[in-house]
Amino acid sequence: MTHALKLLLLLPALALLLNGCGGKGQKETTRPLPTGPTSLRVENNNWLDVTIYVVHDGQRSRLGAATAARTTDFAIQPAQLGQLGAIRLIADPVGSPKAIASPTVVVKAGARLVWTLQSDLSRSSLAVY
Repeated sequence: MTHALKLLLLLPALALLLNGCGGKGQKETTRPLPTGPTSLRVENNNWLDVTIYVVHDGQRSRLGAATAARTTDFAIQPAQLGQLGAIRLIADPVGSPKAIASPTVVVKAGARLVWTLQSDLSRSSLAVY
């Protein structure tokens, strides 16, 4: 058998083998990632209004103001979560130099955060759901 004839006989078998390895018939069952905004609820038990910021990838974005002795809801857009979803929150009391920052937390789009600011801001707590 000549070399060319062997090659002609092997080509269809090779094509079938490569087609089978392509994974055309296999479907992955993955859930789509949430793409909506992340909700932030600020329970401000402080006697001052505070301005709330989110810090991601070294960039600080203002979310808005949380009124004293009230609960305020904010939406953190997916772009404000950064590349890895690692964020910090900053509460900057109006008329006071004593701002506070949360620890860095990793969140996914669509998560729910509750930040409880106490009258002594150093006793504040952040929960991620």
